[in-house]
Amino acid sequence: MIDKTQLKLFVQKTLGCNCPEEVFEHIDCRADVNLDAEIALDYEINIGNRLLIFAASIDQADSIRPILSQLVRAGIKKRDREGFNRFRLVLLTKRPGRLAKEAFEVFDSLGVDEKAHLHVIRRLPDM
Repeated sequence: MIDKTQLKLFVQKTLGCNCPEEVFEHIDCRADVNLDAEIALDYEINIGNRLLIFAASIDQADSIRPILSQLVRAGIKKRDREGFNRFRLVLLTKRPGRLAKEAFEVFDSLGVDEKAHLHVIRRLPDM
């Protein structure tokens, strides 16, 4: 189970979320969420019904392009369908420096709006 205080700090400090404090009164975190038969999220996080976060582990550079585009499309679709203000996709990896460049190139090529964001961060051993 995810500690909500730690999750709030992660969202504010690591992801840079500036949501008002009252948004953090409602935090829902689901683990091991299947988006489809091929892609599963480590976590799907709802912050105050305003911020939607998908967190997915990825360590293979060759799988970034197809997986990233599917994750972004699914996240934006859910954001818009359920009325969230923003969507943040977090890629959890052992080697963020190696994968970040390609991930951001793919993300930028998708032509997403300003309400979708990508983060590539080091996966902690207990994640």
